[in-house]
Amino acid sequence: MAAIDRTVLQFSSSSSSSLTFSAKVHPLVIFNICDCYVRRPDQAERVIGTLLGSVLPDGTVDIRNSYAVPHNESVDQVLLHILYLLFSI
Repeated sequence: MAAIDRTVLQFSSSSSSSLTFSAKVHPLVIFNICDCYVRRPDQAERVIGTLLGSVLPDGTVDIRNSYAVPHNESVDQVLLHILYLLFSI
């Protein structure tokens, strides 16, 4: 039985398609997402953020970092702070 690399997620475009996409998510990214979720304000229902990475020569998406994007929520809409998103990189 082959060993499974638990840091790689496999995505498929559809069940009948032969195309598959893979993304390697580094542990720091998972920790950062969990940390942002735990520290979110009490009234916030979600955490919105950006994933940073690159595409490797074999087509795998290598996600190495992430950060939360501040936002405001109401009943029917979410307002992102676009300037923070554009200038925080």
